Formats: sequence, structure tokens, C-alpha cells
Amino acid sequence: MININSITLLKIATIIVLTVGICYNFNIANSSKYDSYGDAADYLQLGLSLAKTNNYGHLKYKNNENLNENFRNNNIANTNYEFGSYSTWRPPIWPFLISGIFILFGYKLIYLIIFKFILHVLGLYIFYRTLKLINLRIEIILIGLIFYGLNPAWQIYSRVFLSEPITLFFITLWVYLLVEYSKRRISYWPQAIIAGILILCHPYFIFLPFSIWGILFFNKIFTLKSITFSGILCVLIISIWVVRNMVILDTTEIVITTSAGAVMAKGWNSMVLSEHSNTKGDLANEGLVLRNYDYDTSLYYNELKRMKLFKDATFHFINSNKDLVLPIIYKKIISALNPIPEQPKPGILETGRWIIQFLSLVAMIYIIAFIENKLIVSLVIGLLISTILITILTYSGFRFRMPQIGIEVIFILITLQNLIFQKGKLEFNEH
Repeated sequence: MININSITLLKIATIIVLTVGICYNFNIANSSKYDSYGDAADYLQLGLSLAKTNNYGHLKYKNNENLNENFRNNNIANTNYEFGSYSTWRPPIWPFLISGIFILFGYKLIYLIIFKFILHVLGLYIFYRTLKLINLRIEIILIGLIFYGLNPAWQIYSRVFLSEPITLFFITLWVYLLVEYSKRRISYWPQAIIAGILILCHPYFIFLPFSIWGILFFNKIFTLKSITFSGILCVLIISIWVVRNMVILDTTEIVITTSAGAVMAKGWNSMVLSEHSNTKGDLANEGLVLRNYDYDTSLYYNELKRMKLFKDATFHFINSNKDLVLPIIYKKIISALNPIPEQPKPGILETGRWIIQFLSLVAMIYIIAFIENKLIVSLVIGLLISTILITILTYSGFRFRMPQIGIEVIFILITLQNLIFQKGKLEFNEH
């Protein structure tokens, strides 16, 4: 039996490991902060556009102007940028946070890095509170803090300016509030508001709150009133952005991001069966769906029209290839649930990433089969349903599932405790 002195030593060791590991990743993120490209660079530009012009979109650059070099040379604060065009290609939460940090603290990328790591430490504390609510043993909790705080997937994305680490925080906060409400029945609205925010942070998780709420209602943990008002409040939060897009883009369509059409097209085209994988889905060519589809090429140069073009072309592909629908769905779901990379990537972090994903899958199967706690089972089934639904609609992959690592670690820890220390019901902690 572990005595109190051993527990104290384990706590100290955990704090040391977490501190060293987080500081190490902070140093790497800081040393590579001027190397942003692709999606990460686009998020920076959107945040800068908001801070400098009060508009959400693209800036006009002078010939050969490089945003990374402007940050490196400390030229951002004294540069007047001209707004170019509105853009809703990216979800809004991370760009708005970037903008706020620039306005409050100054136009230096180090401030974004500090913010991200403070947010991760806060998320680590919230994760700890969640594990206490679930009534896990302290030994298991300490293991969980390492798995969460230094998760290989988090380490990969903590070093760039993508939205995945920010979404991880909001999912972690949402799960804590969900567990707390399920236990104490105090207020349902905080978790409903955070659910709306996390969807606006990463629309990949648009089905997650509703799937879990539905299963919680089925298992009689949520009442009809709580699930109804949670759904309404969540939709209202999302609607703020949708209404903005209707006004700015002058459209009657419901738009969270104009990239929705391209994302659908990446998951529905003639090459999915042969080339889709869980590691390179986001790198797929959405233009494949335009083959054998007649369209006005001028539509491609307008963001909103391009979204509609890709959606129409996707539905055209589905209607024209009904024999491929079920095979594509099967291929994508198996790929989404496969914890092992279908196209392996080198490196210890990539290896650690899929090992934890594998353990999570095993844990989910174990929980469904042997754990009697309805809340935990609801989280497992709700996550699976959400993943399947978004995979059918678009596609899934290792990058997109990164923000759910907190939930996956919880499943691993519950299974570990049940196997080692107890059998049967997992009770809530009342303190």
C-alpha cells in the first residue's frame, strides 16, 4: 500500500516532470515562432486584421511583404495595414483571441505563446478538478496529469499557431462543467455556453455536445428541460456568428465557415477509397470533386460562391456515384476510428500519439462492456456518435481529433483504475 510519504514524492515528481516538459515545449515554440505558414499563418493574419482594421478578413500587403519578417523585425505595431477582403474561411474564436492579445499587450508573437501555455496550464488544473469529481485515486490522477499535460499530440500542436490547442482547452472546460452539472445539478447554462464556443473554435466538433447530451438524456442523467435549454443556448451562441456572416456576406445561407464546402469535398470524391488516410485527410485535394462537373470557373474566386460550388459538386458526386456511397462511408469511419497511423510519420511524438490513441480505443471498448457509470458510458458513446457523424459528412483524422485528447485520457484512467483497484461502479466524489 502506498503511504503518505510516497504520495507526496509522487506529487513532487509529477510537478517537476510537468514543469520541465511544458518549459521545454515553450522554448521550442518560441524558437520557431517566425516560421508560420499555411493554416497557422492564416490565423495570425485574421487576428492581425481584427486588431488593425476592426475587420475579420484578409489584409492588403505591399509587394514582397512578409508577415513573419514583419513580426521578426518588430514592424507590426508601426505599420498601417489596409483591409483587403472579408473572409470566413476560418472559425472565429482563435482569431478574436489573437486580436485581443495584440491590442492589450502588443504585436509580438511571444505574447501569443505565453497565452497558449497559460491556457494549457489552466486546462491542466481544470482537468485535475474533473478527475477529482470522477473520484479517481490520487495515483491515477497523477498519471493522468502527465498524460494530459505532456500529451504527444498537444506537444506537436503547441509549437504552432493553430486552433487545436485552444479547442482542447474549451473541450476540457466543457467536460468539467458537464460532469459538475451531472453531479450537482446547479446550473446547466455554463456548459451550454462553452459548448457553443468550442464549436465556434473548431466546427469539427459540431455534433459532440448534441451527441453527448442526447445519450445523457437517454440514460436519464439529463432531463428534457436541461437538454432542450442546453441545445437552445448553444445554438444561440453559434447564431451570433451565423447572423454576422449573413449580414457581412449578404447571404441567407447558414455559414459558420466558408471552408465547409471544401471540407466536404475532401471527404467525398473518387480518390477517397484509394488515397484517404487518418494522417493526411486535411491535405486531400478538394478540387477532385470538380472533375466531371460543369461549373462557372469565376465562382472559384469568391469565398461564399466557392463554398456553395464545392457543396453542390459534392452532392452531384454522391448522386452520380451511389454505388460508392457505402464503401466511402465505411472507409472513412474505419479510418477515423483507427488509432494507428495509416501512413506512419517518424518521431517519438508521433509514436506516442498513436499509442495513447490505441489505449483510448481499448479503454472505450472496456468501458462500454464493463463500466456501470452512466455518465462515463454516455461520454464514450456520445464521442463515438459525434465522430461517426462528422466523418460521414466530411472526414476525420489525427489532427482534427487532437482537441479531444482530454476525454480520451479520462477513458484510459478510468479503465486503469477499474482494472487495478476496483471492480464495479465508479462513484462521484462528493467533495
